[in-house]
Amino acid sequence: MHWTKGLLGLFIFILPLPVLAQKWLPTKKIIRREATASADQRPRRLNIIYRNPEHYVPDTAQLQHTPIRYLRLNVHFMNTHSRAYNYQGEEAIRLAKDLIYYANLDLQKNHKLWQPYQNKLPVIQPRYQYELTPSAPGAPDQGVYFHYDDTLSFYIHKGPLANLDRMEVIKKYQIQGDSVLNIFIMPHHPEHQGGGVGVMLGNAIKIAGLYESKQPAWVHRGILNHEVGHFLGLAHAFYNDGCDDTPAHGNPCWNQTPDPPCDTAASNNMMDYNALQNALSPCQIGTMQARMADTSSFERRFFIPYWCKPQVNYDISITDTIVWKGDKDLYGNLRIAAGAVLRIQARVSLPENTRITIEPGGRLELGSGALLHNACGLSWEGIDAPRRFLGTRGKVLAEEGARIRGAKMISL
Repeated sequence: MHWTKGLLGLFIFILPLPVLAQKWLPTKKIIRREATASADQRPRRLNIIYRNPEHYVPDTAQLQHTPIRYLRLNVHFMNTHSRAYNYQGEEAIRLAKDLIYYANLDLQKNHKLWQPYQNKLPVIQPRYQYELTPSAPGAPDQGVYFHYDDTLSFYIHKGPLANLDRMEVIKKYQIQGDSVLNIFIMPHHPEHQGGGVGVMLGNAIKIAGLYESKQPAWVHRGILNHEVGHFLGLAHAFYNDGCDDTPAHGNPCWNQTPDPPCDTAASNNMMDYNALQNALSPCQIGTMQARMADTSSFERRFFIPYWCKPQVNYDISITDTIVWKGDKDLYGNLRIAAGAVLRIQARVSLPENTRITIEPGGRLELGSGALLHNACGLSWEGIDAPRRFLGTRGKVLAEEGARIRGAKMISL
């Protein structure tokens, strides 16, 4: 590998300077500036998998390197003015909270996939959760809303009056639609009854059948997770969804049975139609993580930007040789220990007022595609490589094209 010293050559000092003589160098003197394209200049994604999912799969040995992201949700209960067709009041609020709670539990655990049959795929945490979000901090609405509309309340899945893909109810009743995913819990029309069903429509999801089933919220958690999976870029797994670890299988079984074909052909994939919908493959998780990490993606704005400012207990220490090929948004300081190497080949965001510390004997390698910055446009402290008295210090090596933005100082 060829490393150049031209772009960031001042990162590596040869003269042994005492610690007290260490000089802070303004970032602008040693880092190339770059222009950023506005949102309307960026290319549109035309396919579901638009980055290499392998670069975004959380490392099970280093889960802290992929901080959990939190997707903001509102829940809307639709009803007629008679108030006869859906949950109301505290019962509805409790159901909304329970639905989110049990959906989050499935995401925290992620179960072993049944398909491919007897596969050896690892079980990996998807590293995202849902958070019910009120209209303002401390607002009494709790993020749960009630609407009474004789025209728009009902969900109709099939037939000439089908409205599953119509947006009128969303446009009229959504709240914080540019930053919160709105979940509409709707009753089936009395003349068009059906079971649990959902559909993802841009910045909102319609779910129907909860009230009619009279079943507890946990039974419907798979519907929410399935539709959010669509929101985060996943297709149905029983078709060719672009992931090699989710082979097309036709979805022949609702659940596992002792008898063929459903003894071996049943699926529990979240993106299939089945009774459980509680498992995701590594490729599926990597696909969603890539969408969440894309600073130009539509979906990213719906997550709480905990990466802007430092969060408590989220500092990361690199103690081995680690390579980051996918974009990351860190929540705290980054430390590279003595003898450790961190190679960055993508975008890495540091929270405001945090820093990268390279211990003596540690090394930071910036590939040609590396970008260190704060994804919210805030300043961060920069890179510090403290020197042992008359001894060694940490090193930064950079390829042509590596970039650093918003760092206050570089101390090397």
